[in-house]
Amino acid sequence: MSSQPTTVPPVRIGLALGGGAVRGAAHVGVLDALDRAGLEPAVITGTSAGALIGALYAAGTTPSEISKVAQALRWSRLIRPARTRRALFDTTRLGAFLDGLLGGRDFDALDRPFAAVACELCTGERVVLKDGPVADAVLASAAIPGVFPPVERDGRLLVDGSLVDIVPARLARELGADIVVAVDVSGPLPRRRPTTLLHIMVAVSTLQPGGAAQPAEDADLVLTPTVDEYAFWELSRITEFEDAGRAAAEQAVPLLQSMVATAAARREWEQVTAPGPES
Repeated sequence: MSSQPTTVPPVRIGLALGGGAVRGAAHVGVLDALDRAGLEPAVITGTSAGALIGALYAAGTTPSEISKVAQALRWSRLIRPARTRRALFDTTRLGAFLDGLLGGRDFDALDRPFAAVACELCTGERVVLKDGPVADAVLASAAIPGVFPPVERDGRLLVDGSLVDIVPARLARELGADIVVAVDVSGPLPRRRPTTLLHIMVAVSTLQPGGAAQPAEDADLVLTPTVDEYAFWELSRITEFEDAGRAAAEQAVPLLQSMVATAAARREWEQVTAPGPES
């Protein structure tokens, strides 16, 4: 008796979005190019700025909608000088703004699997955030030490995940991705030197020792948008960062399509040639 053929599950693309402050706007261009090519990621992971963009996309926000939000950002409305000694800025308004954008969702209410990475301040431990309020997790993942206050969560004091995992590619595979695309926007230091304490602290947050080598080990494809012309803190360059991400992704689309087709063909072949149950 012949067995009925089973449906071959689709190849799941995982997208790991790295930290890089305002350079994270390049992730919007990457998502736009992948969506247009019919290569929408099924799994998203992110660190710092990548966690912000990734969370919005995982919540069902389109790249064009994310771009509109980014273009309208005015930090003066979202952060204000802190009244404590733990950071330069208070992020209460920013947290409320993020929670509004995300519809107050927890991770289990997102449209697709998503996880963010933070660093435990007291131990240096890498912490994966994939449950509870999403906005809270994004704030923790992007809490640049000294610039934004640490986030207390589950008894831990959490800061910017870029300190321990600047592009969380391995995490995307752990969430079920078959093919992992990493997007590294840390790049070299900007050609324009930092001139203020804030600029220096933001730049230092991306200087992870050995960080450039890790995505290459954990991902199947690494995109490195050309973002070094402008600085990490230049909000006025969001369009240029988006364009850089879009260009890097468009260049990689034929290769990624080939990788997906090969993975799908292998999966189908393995299913056809696998020994069936004994009659």
